[in-house]
Amino acid sequence: MLVLLYFVSCYRSHSKAESSASKNGGFMKTTNKFRRLGALAVAAAFTLAACGSSDEGSDAPSTEAPVVTDAPVVTDAPTASPVLIVAIVNVTGAGAGSGPFIPSVIEAWADWTNANGGLGGHPVEVDIQDTAGDPAKSQTIIDEAIPKNPVLWLLDDPFTEASMSASLGATGIPVMGLGYDPSIWGGHIEAFAMDCTPDASNGLACALPNAFPLSATFGAVVDGPAFVAQSVGATKTVFAVCAEASSCSAAGPVWATTVAGLGLADFGLTLISSSAADYTAECLSWIDAGVDFINMGVDGFAAAKIMANCTEQGYTGAYSVSAGSVAGALLQGTDNLVGTLNGFPWWVDDAPVVEYRSVMDGAGVDPEGYENPTATGIWAALQMFAKANATLSDAPTAAETLANMFTIKDETLGGLVSPTTWTEGETAPPRNCWWNYSLTAGVLENPLGGLAYQCNPAAS
Repeated sequence: MLVLLYFVSCYRSHSKAESSASKNGGFMKTTNKFRRLGALAVAAAFTLAACGSSDEGSDAPSTEAPVVTDAPVVTDAPTASPVLIVAIVNVTGAGAGSGPFIPSVIEAWADWTNANGGLGGHPVEVDIQDTAGDPAKSQTIIDEAIPKNPVLWLLDDPFTEASMSASLGATGIPVMGLGYDPSIWGGHIEAFAMDCTPDASNGLACALPNAFPLSATFGAVVDGPAFVAQSVGATKTVFAVCAEASSCSAAGPVWATTVAGLGLADFGLTLISSSAADYTAECLSWIDAGVDFINMGVDGFAAAKIMANCTEQGYTGAYSVSAGSVAGALLQGTDNLVGTLNGFPWWVDDAPVVEYRSVMDGAGVDPEGYENPTATGIWAALQMFAKANATLSDAPTAAETLANMFTIKDETLGGLVSPTTWTEGETAPPRNCWWNYSLTAGVLENPLGGLAYQCNPAAS
């Protein structure tokens, strides 16, 4: 099964978090003790799921959480019956990545939405459930949530999402969030002319009819770094992936075909042990072969070590990580790092991004928690759901919110997503666009400027 485990926020976090449901002003709200994790979560030992464990990075500098400002001023308090969003998030388990922060992002969105009229006049309740990276627990969460009549599944757990596909599809409740498994989100692999079809006759399981992806789907997450390699003038690439799980190298053939199609030479795959003391031998082999673009499908700390070792050996080319791995310690003081994001860039000054940062700061969310593509991708999904459901009946149901999703036509949310259209009776089309980034001396930039994005022209 094609599963993009190597670019997602695929770390093992040894930090622990707690959550509890409480009543607050008549709204059910999930309260989580994450807002002061900051660099402590980043400094914890992250590794790829099923790739062993490592204690590297435990000396990363800590960061104080920002002072919580006043809550948003209620301008149009919702008075209709509440609607429930169930968020299924890997908060504490293997592969959690930015997961410990995501509940705070979701809660901040819900509080801000309720302070500004709610969802179609209905207050939003959020029930955030931690899968702990456990497929059995994920299924239990679904079973127990169905009687509560949620109007949206908000998903962020790439490591258990495949196990939830059939159950989520059977509910008929809209599914949004971030993920990569084609059985939920669909996808397109231009290199092999493979697309999602109802019978999966071409090898890709079909997207769920009730799933509405906004971030890059399978294929595009591989294509993006290849296009970046071409844009920075690279001539020969290598794909360094974790050795501990076969899934880490699943996209190797896609990468090789894509870079060849762009006219680049390819060293091929190099399997990397996340627990290795150093990667000097690998660096020397790449340098001797003339590699000038190292694409890394490993955890953030292994990536940082690869970069340090290769730079010590005289490597002067570009390094690349993409999607959910672009977070935390990897962004601290790094030089010559490029790649792609699957959520909008959080540092640009376009109006909808300024609004996003303002809401997060106003809610007291630690910058470490919202300055990552997982958080921005979740925000975009929630904003699109709100856009589709700006008008609701007195007693909204999942059938109503599902029907409303198909009112989205050529929507960009002011630039937070590439143009989006969903059509009733059709599965959502693959998402073949991404945002580029470059990080030099700790400064992030979008080489295209602002919220400008890039797409695979052949796949779009």
